[in-house]
Amino acid sequence: MSNTPASRIHSSVLRSKIVSAEEAAALIPSGVNVGMSGFTGAGYPKAVPGALARRIMDANLAGQKFKIGVWTGASTAPELDGALAMVDGVNLRLPYQSDPRSRNKINAGEMEYLDIHLSHVAQFVWFGFLGKLDWAVVEVSGILEDGRLVPSSSIGNNKTWLDLADKIILEVNSWQSEKLEGMHDIYYGTALPPNRLPIPIVKPSDRIGVPYFDFPKDKIVAIVETNSPDRNSPFTPADDASRKIAGNILDFLAQEVKKGRLPEQLLPIQSGVGNIANAVLTGLNEGNFSNLTSYTEVIQDGMLDLMKSGKLTMASATAFSLSPDALDELYGNLDEYRKRIILRPQEI
Repeated sequence: MSNTPASRIHSSVLRSKIVSAEEAAALIPSGVNVGMSGFTGAGYPKAVPGALARRIMDANLAGQKFKIGVWTGASTAPELDGALAMVDGVNLRLPYQSDPRSRNKINAGEMEYLDIHLSHVAQFVWFGFLGKLDWAVVEVSGILEDGRLVPSSSIGNNKTWLDLADKIILEVNSWQSEKLEGMHDIYYGTALPPNRLPIPIVKPSDRIGVPYFDFPKDKIVAIVETNSPDRNSPFTPADDASRKIAGNILDFLAQEVKKGRLPEQLLPIQSGVGNIANAVLTGLNEGNFSNLTSYTEVIQDGMLDLMKSGKLTMASATAFSLSPDALDELYGNLDEYRKRIILRPQEI
């Protein structure tokens, strides 16, 4: 990338908060709950968790117990989950993870784990059901002159972490494309009952919020500059079983249209993550359906193919979950894709 990390921090006031990952990690005490960004390997902090793991390892060697609660949007990557699990630094993990080291700790009873629906996490935190959120460590792709934050490649629970945490550490990742700016839709209209109102979304293309995170800037205690890629697992080619499953689903959809129970352009698609889901999306791309839309959890490889062919007109999600080749395709043609992708908080 030609941009240096410093070029993404346009607020002179916040530029004074720049520190190393080690200095930022040294601020986090044992026993706190930390909300970290990240959703399926996209937009997670790349430097502070590793520095914190090294600090915890030093504490362990000195005979001191050091553990924190780790709350995220979903799974992250080895630099976060794996690093902290390896040094036995997590006392509670929620709401979802896929790291093998963490899994072993959970199954052995050495790490508490709360497996709850991903869309319920933000509400549970606002209600106080999960306890106090003390710290947030959130990756962003830039900071504007007025201090508003340009989100990264995932939204997840980041809005809630930034709103409710007492203290915030930001990672500004210059690897993330600057063209992500404007793709996000952060909704600040939620409220607790009895003041809650219906969320005014009736189609995937609706925008109901703003493109930036905004909150009291005095909560920011440190900013770390990074230039590191997201880490998502590549998809394997569809096998015969996946293709047969996809074929059955596509036949079902065609019959529903024929019977008049679905419109010709179908209803908004919600796609799971993985090889079977991508096989279905590939089938849709090769089939006769057009003018499709999607309101889903993540944007994955097959959805990019549908957009590229023109069959998918709009997709709303909370994160990207792309193979390395698909990520190159996205960032190489982001001017076009950003017209048809909206990233939202996961509870929305």
